[in-house]
Amino acid sequence: MNEKQPNNFENKRERISTSEEIQVIFTELLKGKECETVRKKEDEKGLYLWEIRISEEKGCYAEYSYMRKGRYPEGEASESVIHIVFFDENGVPTGGYDVANLVNGKWEVTP
Repeated sequence: MNEKQPNNFENKRERISTSEEIQVIFTELLKGKECETVRKKEDEKGLYLWEIRISEEKGCYAEYSYMRKGRYPEGEASESVIHIVFFDENGVPTGGYDVANLVNGKWEVTP
């Protein structure tokens, strides 16, 4: 007997974060620094992309980027995540890493 097991991973609906939830995380990450929104995109399900920029010293800057799990015209993400990317004074990315991940429906900020 070969019964097909349900694929719970595929059937599980991911919770969609609101702009307010992402704003709370950005506020925690910024620690009082000023920022500007670079891009903010929504679709029929809600917010899927939000990028903010903070100025650093000597013309350098960093961008925090939230992307909801999925494929979009601006890119794709295998998981809902907030990532930081650092740029030099010429606008060239110099590195980055994940700073927050949606795990089991709750946001976890990386220390």
